[in-house]
Amino acid sequence: MKNFLVIVVLGIFFSTNLVAKEIRTRFGFYVDLPNNYMVVNDQNIGSLMNDYDGSEMNKDFFNDVMAGSSSKDLNIEYYFPKKFNAELNSININIQRDASFEDIETVGLNELCPYFTDLFSELYKKNIKRYDCNISKKFRPKFNKILYLKHDGLYKNQFLIQYMVQLSPGLATFTVGCEKKHCNILQKDAERIIFSVKN
Repeated sequence: MKNFLVIVVLGIFFSTNLVAKEIRTRFGFYVDLPNNYMVVNDQNIGSLMNDYDGSEMNKDFFNDVMAGSSSKDLNIEYYFPKKFNAELNSININIQRDASFEDIETVGLNELCPYFTDLFSELYKKNIKRYDCNISKKFRPKFNKILYLKHDGLYKNQFLIQYMVQLSPGLATFTVGCEKKHCNILQKDAERIIFSVKN
């Protein structure tokens, strides 16, 4: 009986760090979000860019890339970890309603991977190193294919990690921006969020 109580107490203790709440995203599907994250889902990209004062990002290039995209085309929902610097550590989801995973397969990785590296280099006004770009089967059987990307982030000692997957509203990109020392934690959290998607 004593061993049973010890196991129950330890189980409760360790599960408190994994507790998540189911939330409805602005895109209509549900995810399990760890309790140590704050949701910001009522922002649009225009107001975020207006509030951004940093000189590291090439705002003119960003605006050129986004030209013709309405807020309906490029919806973003942000998740910020409560215990890390939110400027350097976050997870976000965006949906491209007029794109699909078939587009990724049609273009192919030989063309697509260098494209993203060039895109981020231009956006961040510096040479960005790519660490990975592949079609992952890690999320089977939930999702057969996910495009996985890993690049340098905007800031020094930061990574940008992305997962692109087909969901019912469109092509979803789950993006992790993380300080290198926190990337392992945020990446695992993002993967748990992806595994929890309910359409």
